[in-house]
Amino acid sequence: MTAPHAVGIDLGATKILAVRAAGTGEVLQSVRLGTPRSPADELVAVLAGAVAQLRTEKVASIGMGLPGMVDAGTGALTYAPGLGFESAPLRAMLQDAAGLPVVTDNDANVAAWAEHRLGAGVGVDDLILVTLGTGLGCGMVVDGRIVRGRHGYATEVSHLILDPDGPPCECGKVGCWGIVTAGRNIGRLGSAAAAADPASKIAALLASGMPATALSVTAAAEAGDRSALAILAYVGDMLGRGLASLANLLDPSMMIVGGGPAAAGELLLGPARESFARWLYAADRRPGVPIVQARFGVSAGAVGAAVLAIDTFGATRR
Repeated sequence: MTAPHAVGIDLGATKILAVRAAGTGEVLQSVRLGTPRSPADELVAVLAGAVAQLRTEKVASIGMGLPGMVDAGTGALTYAPGLGFESAPLRAMLQDAAGLPVVTDNDANVAAWAEHRLGAGVGVDDLILVTLGTGLGCGMVVDGRIVRGRHGYATEVSHLILDPDGPPCECGKVGCWGIVTAGRNIGRLGSAAAAADPASKIAALLASGMPATALSVTAAAEAGDRSALAILAYVGDMLGRGLASLANLLDPSMMIVGGGPAAAGELLLGPARESFARWLYAADRRPGVPIVQARFGVSAGAVGAAVLAIDTFGATRR
């Protein structure tokens, strides 16, 4: 029997990435779509259409990472305020529409699975992945298994309060971890820095038409802009504080940082490591915990979902 392929879907609030992947994580084909603001049944029709484009005789299953809370028993999406609906039995709906077995999980969980099985965390059975983007996602692998909790709602750490003087969060509080480290907050701080110093490199980049994002702040920092470097140092400090809290709780072997802002590399991770060491309890009395950049970029969720499907339904890993 030849090794099966799977379709992996990363369903986001604004975009969908679907891939056909092998168990090695190799992406053989991909489809990118905008996420429609529509009822669940219309969204499932779009997803089934993407599966149909990718399906071959070797595709035996589907995995899907979802942007919200996923019931561990049924695979249903129970809360996702970023979509056109808050809840729906998406696993069962897609399984009926596509005629293939489907596994669903939180998008950060499947990204963590990709890193554990094939990425920066290969060979590491206890790791934490945080992904930085619109907010902050977190997936954990303990003893080689995804941590889901009793109902599937574990690792929702985005709303740890890291900076009481920080920006407001949609949850009604201020300074949540997912807000202070978000790409849009980096962009907001970049805009403020450009306005404060029109002669700065960040101001020149924005004046040239580059939008105020983590990418433009990183570009300015790489060019030596002091304000941009300070922004990444601040975000790195907040990242390290949150990671220290998780390490104090769970004692992982490795911590992995992914998502768009992680492309800043050492400009972000260097300050994060310094902050982590400062806030970790008894840091000098325990083995070091490496903080590394994720191997997978924007494809992490889709690849992780495909590999999780192969691991769940395939013949080689049960």
